Amino acid sequence: MTTTSNNNKNADKGDGVFKVLPSGTGNDNSSFVTRLALIASMSGLLFGYDTGVVSGAIIFIQSQMGLMEEPFLVEIIVSSTILSAAIAAAYGHILMDRKGRKATLVLASIIFVVGSVVMAVAGLVNGVESTGGYVTLVVGRIVVGAAIGLASDAGPLYISECAPPKLRGSFTTLFNVAVVGGQVVACIVCALLSYLPPTYNWRIMLGLGALPALLQMIGFVTLPPSPTWLLLQGRKDEAERVLRQIRPLGVSQAVAAKSVNRGQDGQETENSSVSDSQTEVASNEHDDHDEDPVLQELNEIQDELDTAKAGSHVGLWKLWRSFPTVRRAMILGCSLWAVSQLAGINTIMYYGASIVKKTGIADGNKSFDIWITVPLFVMQLFGIFVCYAIIDRMGRRPTLFVSMTLVWISLLFIGLGFAIDAPLLTVAAMWFYLFAFGVGLSTMPYTMNAEIYPSEYRGVCVAQATGIFWASNFVVSVTFLSLARALSNAGVFFLYAGIVIVSEVWFYFLVPETKGLSLHEIQGLFQCEDERSLASIDEHKETYGTVEFGSVRSAEDPADAESSNRIV
Repeated sequence: MTTTSNNNKNADKGDGVFKVLPSGTGNDNSSFVTRLALIASMSGLLFGYDTGVVSGAIIFIQSQMGLMEEPFLVEIIVSSTILSAAIAAAYGHILMDRKGRKATLVLASIIFVVGSVVMAVAGLVNGVESTGGYVTLVVGRIVVGAAIGLASDAGPLYISECAPPKLRGSFTTLFNVAVVGGQVVACIVCALLSYLPPTYNWRIMLGLGALPALLQMIGFVTLPPSPTWLLLQGRKDEAERVLRQIRPLGVSQAVAAKSVNRGQDGQETENSSVSDSQTEVASNEHDDHDEDPVLQELNEIQDELDTAKAGSHVGLWKLWRSFPTVRRAMILGCSLWAVSQLAGINTIMYYGASIVKKTGIADGNKSFDIWITVPLFVMQLFGIFVCYAIIDRMGRRPTLFVSMTLVWISLLFIGLGFAIDAPLLTVAAMWFYLFAFGVGLSTMPYTMNAEIYPSEYRGVCVAQATGIFWASNFVVSVTFLSLARALSNAGVFFLYAGIVIVSEVWFYFLVPETKGLSLHEIQGLFQCEDERSLASIDEHKETYGTVEFGSVRSAEDPADAESSNRIV
């Protein structure tokens, strides 16, 4: 067991900019962990801002760059960021596993700044209507897309690995709150700046993303690396110090006090034999080990990593071909992301003002077109707050299915509004759609992808899943206008509704309930090969016991009841 003096002696090692306070100082670790989650979630804010700002800015970019009759060039501006993000997400695991989750997020912040500046200065030298100006803008969008891809990878993963088990679901939801919050901010900023001269209002819209990125870089100086990543690097002492910094102090203080009392008792029994003293010390050390939840959690993480250490460098293809447990988790994680995008959410994110204009409720005023989309984003944010409040109470499955049911109902009403030419019905259904999406379908891919993978494969699996997210996002963004022309405005939303209905039926047999389980136990759910569906794992546990890696343990085992590493 590492002593307090050793912790102080080595506290400055590691990243060189983060100092771990010695345990027992009386500081409130919960406030530190909250600050950690908020700073890491700023990547989500940037993610949302830079994907949402184009909806308002593109209206002015089209006229300034002479692209009113060039829809394909406009689509390149919009979709280049998405494609770049997909590529960065697909390969981001390499950086995450080698340099760490924290370092990846810092790099993403730097790239955000560079990309925002490049977009803001596009066309200043050669003229805004020049080819050089257009190319510069697209390059800036590509750079920002790379940052978004890295942030979408590392942000939820970093938060999940640092958050207390009982708050993991809520804290990972914070990232999604930040994403939608960034989209709301982008929409409001675009609406306010739309009253400025169009020669430079879009430059300010695009360039403002640099400010929160700079703030995040400063904030990360005070944060530790992920304890799971430290264990993956063999830096166990540092992982323990970090874990003590980000876990409640009460039990650690109690263990320390008990050690002091034992020392005092030892002074009263100096005449005891040496052999008895040595036996008592060994017993006390064992008791401390068992009673200290930090060491229990650390050892559980380490045991999990050691279980599959030989496969730590396995590639994606081999995971799909030779690792059925991981394959099942990847199918679920990738499917959640794909369905969340194929539900059509980013048609509103990228083309919201255009859709509102098609309803006929607006008069073609650019500022009004943007302002009327603000409530749409706010409704999704409100839905996410509802999810934040219920996800750790209701569980993952009920939250997801309630959300999906409300999503396909609202999509049907959007299509109906277009079909019968009822603008108010269409806009109201859009508001309800975004609320319903926020309640579960927006958040669950983040939460479950952060929970379901073994730690040694989590980086590559999360990178793959977010790559699927961006690929699906790209498909929707580059096909929406074409589908609307081919199927009609009503038909395209009926199509999205059908996708959600079919997916909900499939998820009913695919998605397990992870509420109340440790990460270790969640991964055991995917080892039930003989079950007809992962959803039946609860019945399996009641009959056969708790499923773990390579073993079955009785559900009545006292070790289960004492486990502190739970997701509630």
